Amino acid sequence: MKLVKQVRNGWQYQFEPREAQALRILIRQLPISAASANISKTDTDPKAAEREQLLNESLAEHRAELRRRAGELSAPDKFKHTHAGIVFQISSEAREILLQILNDIRIECWRTLGEPEELDIAESKIPEEKLRHYHLMHLAGFFEWHFLAEL
Repeated sequence: MKLVKQVRNGWQYQFEPREAQALRILIRQLPISAASANISKTDTDPKAAEREQLLNESLAEHRAELRRRAGELSAPDKFKHTHAGIVFQISSEAREILLQILNDIRIECWRTLGEPEELDIAESKIPEEKLRHYHLMHLAGFFEWHFLAEL
């Protein structure tokens, strides 16, 4: 993966076929889990539950929008086959959405793994049902790092 061109309102990246396929599969994984927010465990205000419900409704709407955008970003027409590889061209706004999607995937996987302090865990120590999350977390981090390293 490498940055080919950055223009005022867009980015153009070149991928190897396997990288493009991995990115498309990865961003289609959103959401990893049904995340919800708790405002406070100790708040005794009777309106706390109402505020928490509003927050979770807002988060659900935001996640639905991200899921829609993930579908757009992973569409086959975003990845143009050329003689040099696969070109992925996105606007600056779409790039920010992509970074948000990758970060959400990475964080949701980390939470599913129990929020470990050490991220390089021996695979043999990860329960089989969580191994997928371990690999998705690292793959999302890989792409996030490469998209940000180009700045």
